[in-house]
Amino acid sequence: MNNQGVIYAEMKGVKNSKRQRMKPKGSKGSVSIAQQELTYAELNLQNASQNLQKTSQNLQGNEDNYHSKGSPSPLEKLIAGILGIICLVLMSTVVTMIVITPLIHNLSSEGHCGRCSKDWFTYSNNCYYITFEEKTWNGSLTACASRNSTLLYIDDEEELKFLKSLSITSWIPVFREGRGHPWMWQNGSTCKLQLSDYLPQKGNCAVLSVGDIKSDDCEFPHMYTCKHKLEN
Repeated sequence: MNNQGVIYAEMKGVKNSKRQRMKPKGSKGSVSIAQQELTYAELNLQNASQNLQKTSQNLQGNEDNYHSKGSPSPLEKLIAGILGIICLVLMSTVVTMIVITPLIHNLSSEGHCGRCSKDWFTYSNNCYYITFEEKTWNGSLTACASRNSTLLYIDDEEELKFLKSLSITSWIPVFREGRGHPWMWQNGSTCKLQLSDYLPQKGNCAVLSVGDIKSDDCEFPHMYTCKHKLEN
């Protein structure tokens, strides 16, 4: 019994000694795994940093492209300027029509018992027909003759003041033979109205424009106004 106990104790001691020698190997394996996990985490962090840097560069590039695309080219600026001028011209035409048309209707309603034809208005025993159609000087004379009237002529300063208040643009039956010749009414009498001679070479016909009477090329199209006197 004593020998068996001694042998058993020795064998147990040997096993315990092997277990103690094996423990450092287990500790070394744990350290290796921890190092691998740390290396993997560093790689993930490095990849995430690189991805974040690429994303930032892409966003900056897109912003630069947006600003470069958003800046208008010189051609676009030129087109925008032309469109702006066209809009202003159209607006001025519309405003003129809005202002003049109601005034014409009011004057027609105040006429002498409606003795002027439809679409004509009355002022100081005269009938007037305003059109926004544009014709040459000779074309305007013919158009008014077809309405049994004459192209707008001015009898006196009072009528001229009235026409200026309407801001009418119209050919008037005043012309000259050329530079240096006197201005004449169509009936052959001398015109005593004050004219602004802007086109001395080709400006041989007269037009009433926004309160000013000026010379202009007879072949240039302008609006016209017809007029005839009411019978007493």
